[in-house]
Amino acid sequence: MSDFNIERRDFLRETGAAALGIALTSTIGSGAYAQTSAATQPFDIDKAFAQYMHDIGATPGDAGGKVVFTGRDPIVRSHALIGSCMAIPAMGAGVLSAAIWSDRTGQPQDVKVDLREAVYNVNPLLGIIMKVRIAMGVVPADDAVARNFSFEPTVNGRWYQAPLGVGNPITFQAFPTKDGRMFTLSGPYPHLMDRIVKMLKTYPDRKAIAHSIKQWNSADLDEAIGTARVCGGMHRTAAEWLRHPQGKYLAGVPLIEIVKVADSAPIPYTDKPTQPLSGIKVLSLTHVIAGTTAARTLAEQGAQVLHIARDQSFEHEALVTDVNVGMRSTFLDLTKAADKQALTALLPQADVFIEGFSGRSAERLGFGVEEVARQRPGVIYLSVRCYGWDGPWRDRPGFDMEGLTVTGFTMREGGGHPEFPSTYDDTEGVAGRPPAFPPTLVMNDYIAGYIGASGVLAALRRRAKEGGSYHVRVSLARSAMWFQSLGFIADTHFTPSAEQMMVPPETVNGLSAYGEIHRLAPLAKLSKTPGRWRDPLVVVRGSDSPVWES
Repeated sequence: MSDFNIERRDFLRETGAAALGIALTSTIGSGAYAQTSAATQPFDIDKAFAQYMHDIGATPGDAGGKVVFTGRDPIVRSHALIGSCMAIPAMGAGVLSAAIWSDRTGQPQDVKVDLREAVYNVNPLLGIIMKVRIAMGVVPADDAVARNFSFEPTVNGRWYQAPLGVGNPITFQAFPTKDGRMFTLSGPYPHLMDRIVKMLKTYPDRKAIAHSIKQWNSADLDEAIGTARVCGGMHRTAAEWLRHPQGKYLAGVPLIEIVKVADSAPIPYTDKPTQPLSGIKVLSLTHVIAGTTAARTLAEQGAQVLHIARDQSFEHEALVTDVNVGMRSTFLDLTKAADKQALTALLPQADVFIEGFSGRSAERLGFGVEEVARQRPGVIYLSVRCYGWDGPWRDRPGFDMEGLTVTGFTMREGGGHPEFPSTYDDTEGVAGRPPAFPPTLVMNDYIAGYIGASGVLAALRRRAKEGGSYHVRVSLARSAMWFQSLGFIADTHFTPSAEQMMVPPETVNGLSAYGEIHRLAPLAKLSKTPGRWRDPLVVVRGSDSPVWES
């Protein structure tokens, strides 16, 4: 590791609250909000949902009951249709789960999703974020939108523990380069921050990092982060992204790719189910957040999920307590023969294999899709990437922020208009409208998890009828492109109607080794088989043996 020459307490004191405040300010702007009526949007969520289902070989009617969306965008002061972006994939996972229940039992059921509750699921910490914004004066205390966010996830009554996240000096920041472009770098883990400071030849201080970035031309920095495997990206317009080779590649693939990779006999479901996915076993070799959210979504429908965490790896406790819900957890080091054998022994009973490695790392470790399908005919293999399964950036690492940054989302969110000039620093006023992350800060991760779960569920239905092993592929960048395809709201200065006013979400409480967890309940409401998680809600990471439960 680099010699940062800075004490941890000093680091948190100097960067924690300040960095959070800057992130919140740059995200939503400043000044009072005009209290005007929101314009009616032409967006048809039922039509968009039907297209979402069609693209994975399904229909909204597959569950045999009613499909009901309640609430309406805009719900938060964003140019994006944030409620719809989450509600559609959540409904997809819900309807497909209900369809599997119907396939197994002949019983139809209704599925409901509330867009206002969906907004909380985009970032479960949003209620806390809104409270901080009001306390800092970033948002007026009487703002009709912010003051209605009431839910706060807790463990033993305290906010989730996330000291390194709050203390990160570059979180959600857009830094200018020498040639006037804007860059965001992500260092949410110690080894990633180490890569950043080594590449920039600086130390983890916001001003120092900003100064270093200012010495780079954007094209050189974009190339350097790829070489150094730094997580980051240049804020591009949507048009720029579609001219980029990776953008061109992603524009040519669907939101959810389902590729048959091998033949197998149809695999029937087990008898006497109590939930849609009773008897389904899932291996989740995932790092936060998207891949594990996909596993969590399968767990809420009754799947047995075993999470495989990397031995001797760091993780944020807040993300364990919020995302690793409803699953057991074990440590394995897949560079060691004994641990590889332990995972191999689990494969014959695995119905679903989820991995979130960058590039072809899973293949190099001996657990690529072809090998897993060979050892377990009929497996559903889900791969989650930042920039897609293939293309020139297939090996480049990235998080939620990068998926938004490079695809044009943050430029649209910052200016609110879908078409920007091809360069950031020009004479048409774009430089006066900096890029912005949405009010939820994150946008991709949880939504992409539901998108991945939708693909897995569709493939499970296909396997039961036709047989076969299937490779499901989703990515954060492709998800961000889909968000933009749904449309944008021109004016965020609105007085919420009853349909747009936040409502208290349904919550669950459960005991765990961490204490009593208070969290959001499953988002999609199934009328006959409501989603639920195993007890305990959360286990300590790595606390189980690498074996299936009987």
